[in-house]
Amino acid sequence: MNTGTSIDARLSKLNDLPIKLLAAPVARLSLPAVDRRNTAARLALLHRICNEFHEMPGIALTQQQATRLFGIADEVCARILTRLVNDGRLRRSPDGRFRLPSAA
Repeated sequence: MNTGTSIDARLSKLNDLPIKLLAAPVARLSLPAVDRRNTAARLALLHRICNEFHEMPGIALTQQQATRLFGIADEVCARILTRLVNDGRLRRSPDGRFRLPSAA
């Protein structure tokens, strides 16, 4: 029994196999996303906006007016106002204005 020659014969056959490239690109490893949000600044802004409504109880602002008054981006203002409505700190009237829940 000569195992050395049978292994050599099989290895030589491996060298004859054609190499095929993968059709699809290899998926890259994704790195975990870096959280760029500043939660302290976000909470400070949330409290600032809420306090503005409490300091002027009769105020009723549209989203565009709130964006200009608070000097923040439209998307940021929309998220904050929505959060304040969901938390019950503000309510949104049918005409789209934001006000305190106690204001008529």
